[in-house]
Amino acid sequence: MKAQRSTAQKKIIHKALVEAGHPTATELYEIVHRENEHISKATVFRVLSQFADNGEIRRLSIRGSDERFDATMSAHAHMRCVQCGKIFDVMTEELEGILGAKYIQGCEIYSAELEYAGRCLECMKKTEENLPEC
Repeated sequence: MKAQRSTAQKKIIHKALVEAGHPTATELYEIVHRENEHISKATVFRVLSQFADNGEIRRLSIRGSDERFDATMSAHAHMRCVQCGKIFDVMTEELEGILGAKYIQGCEIYSAELEYAGRCLECMKKTEENLPEC
């Protein structure tokens, strides 16, 4: 991995990514552009790609979504709400042991991904409010 210069633009993009959670490149560009209109879409896309290639952030391939990015590098899974589309980090000690494994059956592991699909608490509450009473 080639060492990259730390620039003001890269710091702004990384800070926005940390605060945004799991945005697509376009979503992150829109956030960054509101703060600094001089940062181009091409710059945001290029910096995200550099960060991911250097192992500073994760690229996420979430079913039913464009490629997303995650600044959380510790071992964790993701929960995708099938109703509203939100994506949440799932961190438990059990998953840390599984997803953080360095070797499995003699093979060296570089990365692991686990995605849960279901409904988030907010969507479950909305559904319960609309249910007819018995």
